[in-house]
Parts: sequence; structure tokens; C-alpha cells
Amino acid sequence: MIRSRGFGTLVFIVAILSAVQNFIVNGIGFLDAYTGSAFGCGHEWFLCNGQVLPSLQTLEKSLSMFIEFMHRVGVPILTALLLVSAVGALLRYRGWREIQLFVGLSIFFVLLEAVLGGLAVVYSEPASVIATHFGVSLLAFACTVLLAIYVRRAERVYGEYLESGVKLPLRDAAPSVSFRWFAWLGVPILYLDMYIGAYISSSGAGDAFRGLPFPAESGIYDFHHALLLDWVHRSFALFLVLWMIVLVAWTRRLRGERPDLFRGAVFALVFVVLQACSGVYLIVSHVSIQAFMLHVSIVSGLFVSLLYVAFQSVPPLIPAPSRASVDVGRERTAH
Repeated sequence: MIRSRGFGTLVFIVAILSAVQNFIVNGIGFLDAYTGSAFGCGHEWFLCNGQVLPSLQTLEKSLSMFIEFMHRVGVPILTALLLVSAVGALLRYRGWREIQLFVGLSIFFVLLEAVLGGLAVVYSEPASVIATHFGVSLLAFACTVLLAIYVRRAERVYGEYLESGVKLPLRDAAPSVSFRWFAWLGVPILYLDMYIGAYISSSGAGDAFRGLPFPAESGIYDFHHALLLDWVHRSFALFLVLWMIVLVAWTRRLRGERPDLFRGAVFALVFVVLQACSGVYLIVSHVSIQAFMLHVSIVSGLFVSLLYVAFQSVPPLIPAPSRASVDVGRERTAH
């Protein structure tokens, strides 16, 4: 059963469903934060206003309760899908360290996201903790997507493994050290920019600064610290656009030997441009719900794309075998 191709297809499908469900859970969570529905079920977790399952009549009367309850319902569904895909991936591809890594990271960040969400409900968390919750949710989403990607890559070489008994690497030879530094350095810069943006939004200052491309307001006493952070956030955003342009130009030279890096960099550039445009839309629309949801959704794709390029630049965790060792493995399997 585990060696059958159908089992590998099933693992990949469930891994994709886990990533999709993670995106849905995060989206409802972002909507939850925008509408102020975090306490729609009161300061209780797991219960919702003293009930495990509120009645439909109760949910229809309160939009905030409905949004918060749907967010909570999505978490156990995500957890179940992730556990099924994780167990299946480990049973079939446990010999590849990338699978082990992303199974562990996915489960860790999804559980951490759930715990932070529960604490935010039980206690009135400050903006810094809410921003941390946002960052962890993006890490959880990125890890579930990368798990699905590497399950797909492992399946491509699994047939060779069954035939020869030799494990082929899931990545090609690493590019230069300077490129790896450049790719990985972009990840914390982007993460910091996302955190600052989430902090500004959580502090209630999102609609206070409307100048373009930088905030022109001054003397807003209540948001004086947020004004500086907004300057930093927008400066980082413009800087990241330039960063992705350089990344695409660099990977274009490597396109012949590493097309995966070039494709990932192109996706990152597209997403960072869309993110910048959605940021402008967010400002001119006075932080409308459409602009807000678009902004936080696009950044998910941007973060995944950049993290993919960074991790793809790491040397293979399994050295590429020689042709002779593959032939010997096939002969042993045949006998």
C-alpha cells in the first residue's frame, strides 16, 4: 500500500488540502481581526459563550460570533488534514530530511498559532502579541505549502528509489554562497516588514497616515510611535521591490542550471509588486475590508515564494549519487 503510486498521490492531495485549509483559516483570522470579532465567543476557549456548538439561531443573530466560531472550527480541520499528510509523508518519504523538517515545522507552527489564538481570546493581548500571531500564521502557511512542494518532489524520485534502492536528492547543486546569503537575508527583512505592518494595524493606527508614498501627517499625538513605524514599513516595502528585482536578475543568469530558482524569484517579484499596489489601495480606500484582505493575502504568497527560493538555494541534504552507485543499486534490487 505505502509503495503504491496511489498512496503517494493521496499524500500529495492531502498535503495540498492542508495548505489550502491553512490559507482559509488565516483568511478568516484576518477577517476576524479586521471586524473586531475576536471576542465574538467571549473570553472563552474552546467554548463559545459557554457552548461547544452554538445554535444556528444564535450564530445568525451575531456576525462577530459567526466569524469567530468559523475560525475556531477551521483549526481542528486543518490539524486533522495536516496530521494525515504528515503521517503519510513520513511513512513514504521518511528517508528524505526535507520531509522530516517540514513535517515538524508545519505541526509546530500550526499548534503555536492555535495556542497564541487561544491566549489572545482569553486575555486582551497587546498589539505586539497580535502581530506575533500574524507572523506565526504566515510561517505555518509557508511550511504547509513547502511540505506539499517537497512531497511532490519526493514522489518524483521515489520510483527511482524503489528501482535502485538509492535516494536521489530533492534539490540540484547549490548556487554560490553569496546568492544563498542574499536569498536568505531577504526572508527576515520581509518578516520584519510584515510584523511592523501587522503591529500598525493592530494598534488601530492603520488609517491615520494617508500620504503617498510616505505618510505626510505630523503632530498626531496618539500615534506618534506608529508614524515612525509606518515610515519604516513603507521604506522596507520599496526596498523589497528593489530586492526582488535584483533576485530575478541574479536567478536569470542561473536559469539554465537552476530554473526552479528563477521561477520562484519571478513569483516573488510579481507578489511584491502586487503587495505594493495593494498597499496603495489600502491607503486610498481608508483601509477598506477589500483592500485589507487583499493586502494580507498577497503577502502570504510573497513570503512563501521568497522562502522557497531561499530553501532551494541550500545544498542538497542527500548528496547526488554517482551513476555507478545507481546501477549497482538496480542490480541488487533486481536480484
